[in-house]
Amino acid sequence: MNPLNIQRLLFLFLFVVTIVSGISFLLIYEVLFYLSFEYLNSNSNYLKIKSHKFYNWLFLSFLGFIVFVRIDIFNFSKTIDYHLNSLEHLFFAFVICLTLYVYMQIFNLISSKFYLNLLVVFVAFNGIGFLNEYFQNFYQQKPIFYLEETNIKDIIINVIGSSLVVILSLFYKFKN
Repeated sequence: MNPLNIQRLLFLFLFVVTIVSGISFLLIYEVLFYLSFEYLNSNSNYLKIKSHKFYNWLFLSFLGFIVFVRIDIFNFSKTIDYHLNSLEHLFFAFVICLTLYVYMQIFNLISSKFYLNLLVVFVAFNGIGFLNEYFQNFYQQKPIFYLEETNIKDIIINVIGSSLVVILSLFYKFKN
């Protein structure tokens, strides 16, 4: 079976698990990731990227991890949930930074200045991270622009994760 079809079936499986588990707010993220997945895999520039097949699995793994953490089938303690959520935000940083960079590549928005590309990804991702926290407040019918302790923790983890992406990118650049 074609790996893309396997991945599509896995997306469908995640949709079903999300619906059955009653965590409907994740459907918005799943739909966005699925639409991005389909768009990227129909884009000839994306298909030319050497690692595009790995990226597909990475994007799907990220979504699977979020669903796994959010459905809480193991009834983890609050401490473990806290740390899983922190891991989720680190993973979020890596995947979304990579996704932003991929979209910059396929739309030919890559600057010849490596540092500028990193800065754009860093700023764009952290802007998305802030918007994500506000969106979750809106969805949970909380005051939209009020950041609770968990929101602040998530934003800090996002900054740490995107900083790690920048550091790893710099290390990779200097190594090569």
